[in-house]
Amino acid sequence: MVESERLKFFRCKQPQLRVDKYKCLDENLINGDVDDVRLGKRIILSSTFTGGPRYAGYPSYFITMTCNPEWDEIKREVSPIGLKAEDRPDILCRVFQIKFDGLIDNLKERKIFDKILGYDIDKHITAEISDENERPNLHGAFQNYMVHGPCGPYNKNSPCMKNGSCLKFYPKEFRQQTLIDEAGFPKYRRTDNGQIVKKRECVLDNKFIVSYNPELLLKFGCHINMEYTCQTSSIKYLFKYVHKGNDRVTATLYNAGDPSEATQVVDEIRNYYDCRYISACEAVWHLFGYKSKRNNHL
Repeated sequence: MVESERLKFFRCKQPQLRVDKYKCLDENLINGDVDDVRLGKRIILSSTFTGGPRYAGYPSYFITMTCNPEWDEIKREVSPIGLKAEDRPDILCRVFQIKFDGLIDNLKERKIFDKILGYDIDKHITAEISDENERPNLHGAFQNYMVHGPCGPYNKNSPCMKNGSCLKFYPKEFRQQTLIDEAGFPKYRRTDNGQIVKKRECVLDNKFIVSYNPELLLKFGCHINMEYTCQTSSIKYLFKYVHKGNDRVTATLYNAGDPSEATQVVDEIRNYYDCRYISACEAVWHLFGYKSKRNNHL
């Protein structure tokens, strides 16, 4: 309901959004308006609306941070009163916001990635198992949060399996050095160094490790995947991830008008508003006024 009111605000403020400035831009291709001759009238959904078609940017690194319901801060609040973490989405959101602010502070103020002098991917991102004797805390952290599956020959019924293959392309191949493929995707170094990790009674090697930054993983103690991007083509998946949208519970059909008409209304607000399903945590997050947890840029 709150989101509906925000959409109504944008609809009533179309003159202030300078609709005419958009008429001759390629944005007439958005949402099926593929005929660039039919410019017509446009109702704009501002870039300030979280999750809209213009709410985007170009990243250097792509970091995915997932809330850990086992964080001590969460358990301390829910355990004494006999509740589970999912029973208090407000606590989940507040603790995650605190952790997320800490992540941003580390990236902006502490500058853990330093000033970029070159493309040294291995300095910040790894997809290998650390030596348990040298760094036992790190070993335990990625054993809990950064091991994929197991799937493939270890578990053919894993949710990531389709037609006998992993949708995430695990297990990965061993390789001696990190490289960027023709499509711009990074292929991280995964040496056959004999290091292993156990998950669900399966003994796994570097082929099953999700890429991560050791310092961030140790500091925040949750699944925090980190990827490197270097070409426009390589971020196609990333923006698909960011704008994949929510589960939908209803579908609405409407008359788009006669294609032969020269002038038509392209209503971005109506196209966006589709009665999406929003979980309790998602709703609380927006009601608290926090920035979108799926799309934060530095």
